[in-house]
Amino acid sequence: MDVIWQNRNCTVRAVLKSIKKDYAYTTIATILKRLDEKGLVNKKKDKEGYLYSPKITKESYSKNIAKSFLDKFINSFGDTAIASFADSIDKLPEKKRKYFLEILEEYDKNK
Repeated sequence: MDVIWQNRNCTVRAVLKSIKKDYAYTTIATILKRLDEKGLVNKKKDKEGYLYSPKITKESYSKNIAKSFLDKFINSFGDTAIASFADSIDKLPEKKRKYFLEILEEYDKNK
């Protein structure tokens, strides 16, 4: 996805060239096909095959992943998870801690 986010439109071959590891063309094609099936990329017929572009921003994707993780974490461990999360806030660098607390404050205002 990083290659697609960076380039906006990519063929399988372009993704293959951007990746530093040796993968088979068919492996990259399969991954892109699965990303399309999951609704993460648009797939459009092109003269060279298919052209893939992001359907979702990296920021939006990251938020969805983080939310999913936190929901599972809290559902599995309950109050212990919340207490652990709260303890970890104190260990954040000051700028990130302030930013996090500002987000919480903004969330409370909008509720």
